[in-house]
Order: sequence, then structure tokens, then C-alpha cells
Amino acid sequence: MGEPRYAVIASDLMSRLADGQWAVGSLLPTEPELAASYKVSRETLRRALRQLEVGGLISRHPGTGTRVERTLPVAAFTTHLGSLQELTQYGTSAVRTILSVDHVVVDEALAAVTGLAPETRSVRITSVRRDPDHADQVVSWARVYLEPSDAHAIAGPLEDSPRLISDLVETHAGRAVDRVVQRVRAVGVPAEAAGRLGVATGSPGLEFVRRYYDARGRLFEVSVSIHAQGTFVYETTLQRS
Repeated sequence: MGEPRYAVIASDLMSRLADGQWAVGSLLPTEPELAASYKVSRETLRRALRQLEVGGLISRHPGTGTRVERTLPVAAFTTHLGSLQELTQYGTSAVRTILSVDHVVVDEALAAVTGLAPETRSVRITSVRRDPDHADQVVSWARVYLEPSDAHAIAGPLEDSPRLISDLVETHAGRAVDRVVQRVRAVGVPAEAAGRLGVATGSPGLEFVRRYYDARGRLFEVSVSIHAQGTFVYETTLQRS
């Protein structure tokens, strides 16, 4: 099986940049023009452009266009993850228990944490994961925010399935995860999570916020998980690219 079409286009665009077809500071042709020249959909073209953006070759600005930043990719360290299961570490090994499913309206505070648009409606799924060998040990507390239609589509299998919620959304709502943006920060464990984790409110913890985007760049799922001190080890391999 050959390379995906978007990867072939990205490679070609990189070669054209290296050959000086577009100068640093200039704008690339518009997305419709490039998509037409390669005879692909704009969605495929955007995935190709994203490869160039990751390499620091271009920057994209809505309303302005795609600007050439450099002609050769930046030598950088990249994180290699084989799957979303590796990203979440616990995968299906930890046992998930759904605590509640309710409808919320995104306020300013929630929007600041999740990146969801204020005043939009979302379904909030609250759950915990337990150590499979020690059922009384809760290792994480989490809230996942979904669009109401996606939440409805996975309502049946959600309770009993060990699969990641993003996997269920892909299977039952027809979504395809194109990229996941993850932010990790040290926090004081909030009261709503502390009781489930068996720690004092405000004690040291880690907060993981993961934003799931489809190929059109649309944010369709956000998970916010809290891990108490000493219950989580996160390891990645960095390789020069």
C-alpha cells in the first residue's frame, strides 16, 4: 500500500518550497486553487498543509492565507505515539465506571479549560477508572464533553464497553479522529474529584485536557481527567526528525 494522498502532496509541496517556488514571506495559492491543482478535496489538501505547518514551513491565518515561513523543515524532536490507547496510557486496562451523564451549557470558565465555545450545549460524561487488580483504588476521575448528537449515538454501548469514548464516537457517530491536542498541568485536586480519588481537596495532582479534532479541524470531544499524586506515570519517546 502506498503513502496516503495527503502525504504525497505534502512531500511535493516541501520539494517545491525547497526549490524556491515560493519565497519566505509570500503566500501560497489558496486552498481551493491548490486542491484543484492536485485534484483532491479541500479536506485532503488541509491534511497535507498541516504536515508543512508542523514542520514550521508555513503558518495559516484565516482571512489572510497561508504564509511561507521557511523553505526547509525545522530539525525538531517529535513525540511518537502508536495509538490513542498509548496516549491515554490506561487504555482499556483500567476499569471505567460511569458516574453521571448530564446536559450542560458551556460557561466562560469551562470554555477556558476545554476550548469549547461559550453558550453552546454539551453532554458531560463523568467517570472514574479503577486499578484492575485493586477494585477499590480509583486511579483517575474524568469528565468528557460531547456534542448532544454524538452522545446520543453512543448511549447504548457506553455503560458496558471498556473502549475509549473517542473510539465509541468513531464507531457509532461516524467521526474520525484526525488529531488530539493534549495539555498537562499540575493542579490542586478539585473537591469534586478529591472524594472519588480518596485525597484531600487541593492536594497535588495532574490534569490532562485532551481535545479531539476531526479532519475538518472541528473540535468534537474534550476530556478533562484528574490524577492524584503517585497514581500516574506518563512516558513518551522523543526522536529527532
